[in-house]
Order: sequence, then structure tokens, then C-alpha cells
Amino acid sequence: MTSTDVAYRVLIVDDDAQMIADLREVLSEELTDLGEIHFESEQDFSAAEQRLIDEDFDLVILDVRDAADGRPSAAIEGRGHELYDAIAGARWLPVVFFTAVPQQVRDLEKPPLIRVVTKNAWDEVAPAVRDGLLSGVSELRRRISGLVERKVRIFLRDVVAPHWHEMAGADPHEITPIIVNRLAAELRENGPSELGYAGDGEAVATAGQPSAARVYLKPCVTHHLTATDLVVSPEGDWWIVLTPACDLYEDHPDANVARPRKAKAQYVRLAKADRIFTEDGEESESPAIATWLASSKSNSHKDQAKQVFGDKQNRYRALPGYLDIPDLLVDFENVVSVPLAEARTWRRVATLDSPFSEAMLIAYSRSVGRIGTPDLSFEDVKVRLELEKPKARHVPTQASTPSANGEIVKD
Repeated sequence: MTSTDVAYRVLIVDDDAQMIADLREVLSEELTDLGEIHFESEQDFSAAEQRLIDEDFDLVILDVRDAADGRPSAAIEGRGHELYDAIAGARWLPVVFFTAVPQQVRDLEKPPLIRVVTKNAWDEVAPAVRDGLLSGVSELRRRISGLVERKVRIFLRDVVAPHWHEMAGADPHEITPIIVNRLAAELRENGPSELGYAGDGEAVATAGQPSAARVYLKPCVTHHLTATDLVVSPEGDWWIVLTPACDLYEDHPDANVARPRKAKAQYVRLAKADRIFTEDGEESESPAIATWLASSKSNSHKDQAKQVFGDKQNRYRALPGYLDIPDLLVDFENVVSVPLAEARTWRRVATLDSPFSEAMLIAYSRSVGRIGTPDLSFEDVKVRLELEKPKARHVPTQASTPSANGEIVKD
């Protein structure tokens, strides 16, 4: 987005007209390489909030104090959070707090999308605005919003309307999840490609191998711990939740439910997810990989190491690295049970998406539920089907023994 054809819109919200003018001047000089930038301003926050509802901007520069609302300076404690919540509620976009009271909003800072710059720190404000604009978040938001709006419009026209006579007599509460789930499936299946995301290339798509981003729901969708959550213990170890989701389900505390449902499980079952590579890249937490690395690269250990990435063995299940998630190997022989209250304190990183979640749980069930049986012989059947030729059978020679009167008796 550094093309000179790009035009950004930036809204400056400050009650001081001179400060707005100074910001315009500084940013116009420092950000010329980003192309055309339209700087617009509002001195009244309520008017700015309405503009954010009605218009589309790429970034907002916000003064926390906002003295124009008539509040005395002693009554503005927490005002920064109020302003941010109001802006985020109107239209989420990158924010640069340019304020004389940075301590009020420092806890909100999440670079590069939310930055806090002390007022008059002119050498910091331009880089903060640059990072926010170059993040591409506003453009992505526009594209996703446009896609969802278009999908909903087409979905109502092509799916709901023709089949409404089938739904008209149903309970409205039953219609809603059908429509939502169908629309979610459509967005999941076709949304990324329509946004121009081609995964990892044509070769990968041809092989049917999804991007690692397809494996995870990140951050977690549910407010409560659930099956196949990837969590990190206080010691920094990675684990995956194996307890069924139905035993962990809880209604949201704010849900308007007469009798909120609570988790039925007292303990949570977790399998260790070993890092395939340590930070130095020379070792591994996984027993199978560690044995291979320490074995002077023997062929037998190499075969064992390769097998852990396939579905023909029962002990391991591999997970790809993505963002802050390292490449992991889930070990179904390294399982612990932790009190639910304790597991809730562990950091939730992501949840496996469908069908990877179901595959993980089925693999674990297969691992703990398998029953060994003796090998049965079907040689005769294969011979009768002419799949194999009959094998010559060796008849052992019986030793001859003398009888009581000295004669040789043969069996």
C-alpha cells in the first residue's frame, strides 16, 4: 500500500484547532511517500463519532482529554477508555492516541493498531500513524464487510427466498441456526478465495493440503474452555484438551437464561503437545523426533520419525505452526487430568477448527480404545481366489524306533 495512487483518509479529533493544524503540517511532510492522504478533523467528539458511523476512514488520531464536552479536567479519569469504546463501537479502525494524559490509555496500547503518543512528541506521532496505515487493517475490514454483505444479499435471494415456503411453518428459533450455519459454511468454503487468498499456491491446492491458518480458530470462539483447545500451562508447556465439549459447555454469564448451564466435568483431560523444534532448532521435545536426532540419523529411527506425521500410527498427531503456535506433535501416551478450575487459568491460544477437531478426538479414541487381536490366516482363501499360489508344505521326517523284539517300526 505504498503506491502513490493510494489515498488514505485520516480523522483528527482534538478540541484544539491549532493542534489539529500542527498535526496536519507534520504528518503531511513526514508521510509523503505513502501517497495521497486526506486529513479531516473534528473538534467535537460526538460529531466525530457520528462521522465514524456514516463515513469510512483508515485511521483516527484522538485526544483523550476532549475538553469540548464541558467536563472539568478532574472528571476525565477513564475518559480514554470511553472514547475508544465509542469509536470501536462505531467503526473499528487503527487509533493513535495523541494525548497529554497517556497514562489513561497506556493499557489499551496494542502496536501497531493502537498506539499511545504523548502530546508534542512530534518525532513519534508520524511513525505511529505510518504503522497504522500500512497495517492494511482498514482495507481488509472493508473487503470482509463487503464480502459478508454481498454473501448475505445473495444468500437471501438465492437460498432463503426460494425455500421460504418450506420454512414458513417452522419455529423461527429453528430457522435461525439453519440460515446462520448455511451462511457460515458458504463463507468458510468460498470467502478466502473471493478475497483473493490463494492459500499456499496451486500445487498445495491440487494436493488438497490446506494452509495452517485453516486448522485453527484463533482466538478461541467460545468464552469457556472446550474440546481441542490449545492451551499453555504456567510452566510454558503446550497441551490440547481432550475432554468432550458437551462436558465443558457453559452459558455465558451475561446470557439471559433462567437456569444457566454449567460445566459437568470436574477434571479436564489434556494430552501433551511437544514442540517439534526447540528454540535453537537443534533438539525436539518429542520422544520420536528426539530419538532420531540423537541416533546419528539411523534409518530405523528415521522411519519411526517419519511415521509420526501419518495417520497409520496411534500415538501421535501432528499440528502445523501458525503465528505464535509452534509446530507441535500431540502425544496420546502423555496425558494428564487437571482440575477444571486450574485448567481455566491456563492461557487459551486457539481451538482446532472442523474437521481437524473431530479428527483429533477420533485419533485419541482410537489410541486408547484399540484392542489387539492375534493375526488370522487367510492363506487358503487367497489361494482359492487365485490371488496367491499354494505354497509347498514341508512334511517333517519321523524318526524310526525299534520294537520290543528288535524289529524296526515306522510311523
